[in-house]
Amino acid sequence: MVATKLMTIEELEALPEDGRKHELLWGELISVAPNFRHVKITGIIIELLAPHVRQRGLGVVGPEGSFMFSRDPDLLLIPDVVFVSTDRVPPEEEQSGYITVIPNMVFEVISPSETARTVHAKVMAYLDMGVSMVVVVHPERQDVTVWDDHRTARVLSAGDDLAFGDVLPGFHLPVADLFG
Repeated sequence: MVATKLMTIEELEALPEDGRKHELLWGELISVAPNFRHVKITGIIIELLAPHVRQRGLGVVGPEGSFMFSRDPDLLLIPDVVFVSTDRVPPEEEQSGYITVIPNMVFEVISPSETARTVHAKVMAYLDMGVSMVVVVHPERQDVTVWDDHRTARVLSAGDDLAFGDVLPGFHLPVADLFG
């Protein structure tokens, strides 16, 4: 058995820029190369969620923030889209640098370079850290897996309606709209 050398956030910051998104999953380096389909779906999610959240004053929806959940080993994840409720939004003076608040909901849009093992490990890490809902979008399969804080997963396909219950009240959309 070969032990993987764990990386710190400081070592991650020293890596040369290579056009990939780099995260640390309990110190293990994860690199993802998003493609155009990934960018398109991420944009659709933000486009659909943001007006609902903004009009009701529910919080913030945004793309790819660097969330530092833990140190030693370091857990630094960059969800594709996040929802942070108003009561969790940090004060203005704490809004630069790594984000240390726990989002209510995260979306991961799967890129072809990601493995099922890595995706599952990230979902479990989010839930371990207190994220209430993790939405995994599978562009190749055109379905969505929704994980709740009880670690229950629901798989929804193009004919299903996506809703977030108490995490984001009143919001729903047909899953097919994500892949249009």
